[in-house]
Amino acid sequence: MAGDRVTDRFTSRYNRDPVSDEPGAHPVGTGIGATGGALAGAAAGTLGGPIGMAVGGVAGAVVGGLAGNITAESVNPTAEEAHWRNNYTREPYYEAGRNYNDYGPAYELGWNYRARYGDDFENCESKLASDWDDQRGISKLSWSQARSAARAAWDRVDGHFNRGAIADDATDNDDVVDTLNDLIETCRDGEYGFKACAEHSTAMTFKTLLRQRAEQCSAAAAELRGHVLRLGGEPDEGGSASCALHRGWVAVRGTLRGYSDNAMLDECERGEGAALARYRKALKTRLPSDLLRLVQRHLDGIQKSHNQIKALRDENRERT
Repeated sequence: MAGDRVTDRFTSRYNRDPVSDEPGAHPVGTGIGATGGALAGAAAGTLGGPIGMAVGGVAGAVVGGLAGNITAESVNPTAEEAHWRNNYTREPYYEAGRNYNDYGPAYELGWNYRARYGDDFENCESKLASDWDDQRGISKLSWSQARSAARAAWDRVDGHFNRGAIADDATDNDDVVDTLNDLIETCRDGEYGFKACAEHSTAMTFKTLLRQRAEQCSAAAAELRGHVLRLGGEPDEGGSASCALHRGWVAVRGTLRGYSDNAMLDECERGEGAALARYRKALKTRLPSDLLRLVQRHLDGIQKSHNQIKALRDENRERT
């Protein structure tokens, strides 16, 4: 990993402050602030003619940079880069043999676009995809490979914007337990759904994959259960109201469509989509930092599973 620090393009960025020239400023903020400040300064400088415009633009850029630096404190690219550099190999989408040069541009794209546009990832994904070739630098990843990394960085920054800096002792314990229990229900639903779909699938490849995913859902529920107990709460041992619908839907649809593999993969993709929505909702609640990391890790795993199942479903449709 040490070679990454020497070769990649991120080490040459010192994020210098617009006034002090010290490293560690926040270019997501200073860039936006400087642009706005320069325009405002130039407008004020028109009273003094062309020279006044030039001086006004410089002064405005400095003041604007300071303002942007303040408003973007929740997006510190230096901290984001350090976080992902230290953790990228632990991410579920990481491919063995790749280094930070491949994933770094995707992370940067994700956090920059979240700070710039402030919209849902899905609404901006087409722009992210179209801009990837220009932003990827020396990364060898295609957009489909880089997407999960960009999404992870987007979601991490989105959490900063929606929560702000939340101290662990400022979090309501009951709310945390409720949120974790909701995710336990989600995992239990997924466990049952994957087992049911594995049972009705005919291809052994699909059966193996879906059984593995059921085991992962069970492990995630157990992990969440441990945290609920640690917080003094009572873990939810059943499934959500939607779980009954999920089970019935599998049986009915399987009967109508002859338990086809495509039907089972359709159901699994739908189930993972519902799980993603519930995990994203949990990320926007007030949770201690250790639980936020846990929820993000689970969400990344669900996203990887969703993408894998969708690809298998599409591939199977082409063959049948």
